Amino acid sequence: MLPFFLISSVFAILILLHLIGKKFGDAVLYVTLFSVILKIAIGVLNKTHGPLPGADVDAVAFETVALGLSQYWSWTGIDFLDLTDRYSYSNVLAILFYVDGYSIILVPLFNTALATFASYNVFLIANTLKIDKRKIFLIALILGLNPIIILYSAVPMREAPIYAVITFFFRVLLSQPRQVKTIWHPALLLSIVIASYLHIAFVSLALVLVLYGFNASLSIKGILHPRNLIAAILLALIFNFAITSEEFKSLPRVAKLLDSDTGSLTYESLEAAQLSKSRGEGAYTYPEISTGLSIVDMTIVGTYMTTRLVFSPFPWEIRSASGATIIKVIDLSLQVWLNFLAIRNLRRRDGRDKMVFLYMMYLLLSLLFGLNTVNDGVALRHRTKLVWFVALAAFSPRFLPRRMLMTKRVSA
Repeated sequence: MLPFFLISSVFAILILLHLIGKKFGDAVLYVTLFSVILKIAIGVLNKTHGPLPGADVDAVAFETVALGLSQYWSWTGIDFLDLTDRYSYSNVLAILFYVDGYSIILVPLFNTALATFASYNVFLIANTLKIDKRKIFLIALILGLNPIIILYSAVPMREAPIYAVITFFFRVLLSQPRQVKTIWHPALLLSIVIASYLHIAFVSLALVLVLYGFNASLSIKGILHPRNLIAAILLALIFNFAITSEEFKSLPRVAKLLDSDTGSLTYESLEAAQLSKSRGEGAYTYPEISTGLSIVDMTIVGTYMTTRLVFSPFPWEIRSASGATIIKVIDLSLQVWLNFLAIRNLRRRDGRDKMVFLYMMYLLLSLLFGLNTVNDGVALRHRTKLVWFVALAAFSPRFLPRRMLMTKRVSA
C-alpha cells in the first residue's frame, strides 16, 4: 500500500510553493523553499541524532502515545483518545502511522506541509490588507527563518496544525464583509471546531467571529458609542456569568488557576498553580499584588500575563549566556521591534479597520495563552503561534492623515 500521507504532503508542498512563487514572486518563493528544506532536515536530524535541544518533551510524548495508539488500533479498530486527555495531536499522528506506517520523515513532511500552508495563508492575508510585496518578503523572512517556528514545525508538535488552522480562519474571515451573515460561514465554523480540538483556548475564536460579524469598533472612541457601549456591557455580563459558573470552574486547567476560597483569579492563586508545575529554567516570578476585588485582580493578572507572554524574558531576568538565552534575547528583540512598528502603524486608524481588529485579536489570544504559561520556554512556543499577527500589523501600510496624503499627491 502506498504511503498516502507522505505522498500527499510532498504534493501539497510542491503545489503551495508553485502558488507562492506565482502570486508573490521569486524572492518569497526562495525564502519559503529554503525554510521547507530546513524544516525537513531538522525533523530528520531530530529523529536520527535527537531529541534536539528545545524539542519539547511534549514532542516525545505525543509521538510515543501516537505510536502505541496506532498499534492498538490494529487490534481493536480506531478509537480516539478523549479531548480532555490533552493528546488531540496524538490522535492525528496515530492516523498517519496507522495508514502509512512509521518512518522518520513522515512527521517532518506532514508538519512542513501544514506550516507552508500557514505561510501561504499569511501572504494571502497580507495581500487582502494591501501590504506591499516588498514587505511580504520581510514577513516571509520572519516566518521562514524564525528558529523557533522551524523547530516546532519540524518535530512532532501540534504547533504546525495550529498555524495552519488559525491562519486559514483569519484568511477567510478577513476576506468576508463585516456583516452578521459572516458568522454562519461554514469554513469559519469548521475552523473553530478543529482549532478548539487542537487547543481548547481557541474556543475564543467564536468570540472573534462574533465581534467581526457585528462590526465591533475596537477603539476607545468607538466603544463610547451608545450601541457599542451597550454591546460591551452585555459581553462583560456574559463573560462574568461564564467565569463564575460551576461549569467553567470545573474545567481542569481553569480550576488550577482559581483561588480555592474565593473562586476567583488572583496573583496568589496564579502563582500557587504555576509553582505546582515543573518550573525549570526561565521560570516566571510574580509580583505580590492583590486588591481584594476579583474583577480588578483579574484585570491586573490579565495585563501582566499578556505582557509576559509577548515580552518575556524581561531584561532583568536574563542571567546566563547560553545558546537558549541568545535565542530568547533575539526573539524578545523581534517582539519589541514588531510591536513598536505595529502600534506606530495602527495608532491613528479607525477602530473598525481590519488591521486594528487583527492586532486586537492578537492581544486577546496572547492573554488566553499567557494565563497558563509558566516559563520563558513555553512563552516562546506559544507566541510563535501568534507572531504572524503582529508581523502583519508591523508591515501594514502606515496611516497618513488626509492633509499629508494631499501633500504627497501634489508633490508627486
